[in-house]
Amino acid sequence: MSIEARISITATFTDEETAKAATSELKKSLKKNNDELSSSLDTLHPIENYIDYKNDSINVESINRKSNVLSISSYTYSSVEPVWFAKSLSQLGAIKIFVRGQWDGVGRNFYFMDGSKVSKKIFDGDKPKNELSEKDIEINKSLFLPEGRVSVKVQLISAWAAGDIYESMILKLKTTCENTIYYKGTGQIVDIFWASDREEFNTSLVVEFSTVLERGKIENEFVSFAKRPTKINVLANST
Repeated sequence: MSIEARISITATFTDEETAKAATSELKKSLKKNNDELSSSLDTLHPIENYIDYKNDSINVESINRKSNVLSISSYTYSSVEPVWFAKSLSQLGAIKIFVRGQWDGVGRNFYFMDGSKVSKKIFDGDKPKNELSEKDIEINKSLFLPEGRVSVKVQLISAWAAGDIYESMILKLKTTCENTIYYKGTGQIVDIFWASDREEFNTSLVVEFSTVLERGKIENEFVSFAKRPTKINVLANST
C-alpha cells in the first residue's frame, strides 16, 4: 500500500515581476497537465532524465505567490526524494528553492540554489552578527542563553502545533536547572516525546541533547530556543 507524502515547495525569485511571470507560466502549464507538477515543469523546461521520474507524480493542491516568493502545496505517493524538478523550476527564474517532504510523519528538507542541491548552511548564507543593543543585553539576561553548544537535560512541560507549512510542533521544556527553553520542529525530539500508544505527549521522560540556544519570540514574548540538537538520548522516566 502506497503512503501519501506531503511536498511543500518555496521558490524565491530575484524580484516580484519575475515571480509573477513564472507563476503565470506554471499555472497555465498545470492546467494543461492535470495539476501534475513534474510534467508541467517538463513542458516548460525539460527535466533531465524525466523518463526515470515520469511515474512519480506530484499532484499540486495549491499554488500561491506573495511578492517574489512562490509557494506550492502538493502530495505524491512516491518514496523518491523530490529533487529532480529543481533545475527546471530554477529555469523559470527561481534562485533559491526549499522543498519539505513528509513521509508517514517523517520530514526531510532539501535546499537548492540556481537549481543545484546545497547544504542548509550554504542556502542560508553567511549572516553577519549584529551588535547587541543595551536593551537586547537586558532582555537576554532574563533568558537561558549560554554561549556555544551545551548539553541540556529536559522534561516536557507542554506542546502545541506551530501552525506553519512544515507542520512543526513547539515544545516547552524545563531543564534540570529549572530553566525554561523551547524547541520548534518536526524531528527526533518531537518523536521521542510523542507517546503514540496513548496519542499524547509524554511529560515524564528525561531527555538529554546537545544544542545551541538562541533568542526567539513566542506570542511577542522573548524566549530561549534550542537549535540544531545532536546527541539525543532518553535518560529515564521521571516517575
